[in-house]
Amino acid sequence: MKLFTIKATFMVAFLLLVVWFSMKGWKNEKASIDFKKMEESRQEATQKQTSEQFSTFLKNIGSSTDVVKPDILNSTDTLRLAMAIELLDTMKKFAYAGVLSEKLAEQQNSDWRYFQSARYFLMETYSHEQPENEFMFTKKAKVNLEKCVAINPKNYAAKIDLAICTKNVYDVQPPENTIDLMKPAQLLLEVNRAEPNNTDALYYLGKLAIETQQFEKAIERFKKLVSLQPQNQENYIELSEIYLKMGNENESKLWAQKAQSIK
Repeated sequence: MKLFTIKATFMVAFLLLVVWFSMKGWKNEKASIDFKKMEESRQEATQKQTSEQFSTFLKNIGSSTDVVKPDILNSTDTLRLAMAIELLDTMKKFAYAGVLSEKLAEQQNSDWRYFQSARYFLMETYSHEQPENEFMFTKKAKVNLEKCVAINPKNYAAKIDLAICTKNVYDVQPPENTIDLMKPAQLLLEVNRAEPNNTDALYYLGKLAIETQQFEKAIERFKKLVSLQPQNQENYIELSEIYLKMGNENESKLWAQKAQSIK
């Protein structure tokens, strides 16, 4: 009986302490747990770990195949590097080809080589053979595309790829400055002003307009695409879906029928 009384006493005391600390926490904001800060710290640690792992992966990429010797990573022989890139391309070792293309681009200050490097990193993401590194490959491609465009602002294919990469990166890691969220659209508009009939620029501008619910602009883009690519069924389907989102079922059905008429 005494043991029970002692336990009960301790339990009451414990409950009183919990209540006291809780009330103190309610009165003092510093006593509360900052869950948002904890989550930000966790994400930062995770991203740092991912970056470190990716850096290690790139350093050890020379061991990914016996066909191209790893000492190529320290070579300054541009011809040897170019030949190794072509060989890796045929082997579909795109990440390795991207690393060597970047190295060659730095030596030659070549916008085309930077563009090539970015394309290889993106091709690696399309293969889905290394899903744990796909986001890092996209970021790597973005960096090389930025260097490409800085050297040659008229490389419009690179600008379109940069717009897409930037959008994909910002979807995962929003920029600190929200104004930067407009960068993909700005890049595409630059291409559109220089080449009004560039179908890739028109397509992605249309898709961005849909995402931001600027449906009239989206319709304008896709109708122009229809005039430029009358046999591309996808553009008709896009218009049908846009009109459906706007609640215009009749127009939606009309474009759906046009899409079905294309063989």
